[in-house]
Amino acid sequence: MPPLPMPAPPLPEAPAPPAAAAAPVPRKIRKLPALWTHRTAQRVYKGPLSAASLTPESLPPEPRLSELDTAAPSAAKQQHPLHVLWVLTRTEFRARYRAQALGIIWSLLNPLVMMAIISVIFTQVFRSTVKHFPIFLLIGLLVWQWFTNAVTTATNVFVANADIIKRTIFARALLPVSIVLSFGINFCLESLVLVAFIPIFPGAFRLSWALLLLPVLLGLAFVLMASIALMTSVLNVIYRDVSYLVNTALLILYWLTPLVYPQDVIPEPYRMLLQANPIAGILTALRRVIMLGELPSALGWAGMVLPTAIVLLIGWRVFRHYEHMVLDYV
Repeated sequence: MPPLPMPAPPLPEAPAPPAAAAAPVPRKIRKLPALWTHRTAQRVYKGPLSAASLTPESLPPEPRLSELDTAAPSAAKQQHPLHVLWVLTRTEFRARYRAQALGIIWSLLNPLVMMAIISVIFTQVFRSTVKHFPIFLLIGLLVWQWFTNAVTTATNVFVANADIIKRTIFARALLPVSIVLSFGINFCLESLVLVAFIPIFPGAFRLSWALLLLPVLLGLAFVLMASIALMTSVLNVIYRDVSYLVNTALLILYWLTPLVYPQDVIPEPYRMLLQANPIAGILTALRRVIMLGELPSALGWAGMVLPTAIVLLIGWRVFRHYEHMVLDYV
């Protein structure tokens, strides 16, 4: 039988016509505002859009009071150094006792406990001849606690607040000064403990016109602490060993300051060196004003004012010399 013929292959289907392209969505044209606004450093100009070709000089000036002008006084107030100093001081003071149940009571207990222990040792064991020794010691401990806490905390203030320094523009000198001021608030609150001891030691306090010098003496103490804080805070950013040197220096200075002993027991050759210590002179003057009602002598004023002025000059010069390096090393 002859072979059957093979069926012819199917013809390829014609390609389907391409789908119709989607119709373009018409863009929504935003309507132009009816007014235009031109702001300069002096004033704000407004006008209809059809008059945009006019120059600002040909338009009537608008009142200076605009949304930017109304916000300007508030912004200027926030940038004022005194306002910034108050904000930093308030923040530091609140953050110190934020997570403590007793809050500032802990600051009151520390000098009271030390006063009780040292008073027992020096009145019962060593038999100190200082009259009203507990009050004598408490005044010294309150001043010394303000001094050590302020200087120690201010030394590390730039390192501890690196984010604020990098993200905020303000006078950097306000940061260590705010630390001293915040601990000064602590000192004022802790000093109220002395009032509670007036009925217990009535002879330890003398009410006189010399008490009017207390703000002056405390102001000298504040200037002294702020000067040291400016110097140590900026140096600690570049040389991190400064914080350890400060702690060691405070330990040595503790025994060179008449806290637990009167200045009169020091022999005369060494008493002159002790009077060169400005914190010792301020502490001695505070005790004489509160307990004896006596004014500081001329030598006492010289021992307080001159060293404080020298420390202020050195501290400010050191701070200004290294201030531009804080942002690079912090």
